[in-house]
Amino acid sequence: MEQDLAKKNNQIHPTAIINWNKVQLGKGNIIGPYSCIGMDAMTYSQKSEGLVKIGNNNIIREFTTIHLPTKSSKNTCIGNDNFFMCNSHVSHDCQIENNTTIAVGVVLNGHVNIMVGSYIGSGVVVHQYQTIGSYSIVGMNSTVTKKSVIKPGGKYIGSPTKFIGINQIALDKYNISKEELEEELIRYESIKNIL
Repeated sequence: MEQDLAKKNNQIHPTAIINWNKVQLGKGNIIGPYSCIGMDAMTYSQKSEGLVKIGNNNIIREFTTIHLPTKSSKNTCIGNDNFFMCNSHVSHDCQIENNTTIAVGVVLNGHVNIMVGSYIGSGVVVHQYQTIGSYSIVGMNSTVTKKSVIKPGGKYIGSPTKFIGINQIALDKYNISKEELEEELIRYESIKNIL
């Protein structure tokens, strides 16, 4: 019944593979050709356990993969209004908030947190247990290593990534005040410190 409702309320390409026993899907999502959602976590140390939870109005383009979580969190979560371009990979236990863009060929390894309004450029690889700050941008082909720090509202490029300035475009787009950015910095530290 839930599967039928999800199919009715979302645009799902017939070639997409969805593990309906392990995926909770909101409404208004577009899921492209050959996407795979809810496959087993790629880890030797833990079995897949839990659900992939996807909110509303996400665009998931062709060949995107979103994997099941492990017992560590029991959730791989995607919020609302996110755009996953083709060949992007969301590994086990990732937490993706709202209004993010994950560009072509991005690899998010396990337990990555992507905060609201972030833009991850084409070909970026993010080390496991990393947090990408709100309204930040990581430039194409960059590497977010274990030691990288991607704070809210910043622009980062390189391998490993380096801070190159303020992401004023995103701050203006979302009308983020200085006080709101300070709150996001506090929230970033709290999320980062949990990992």
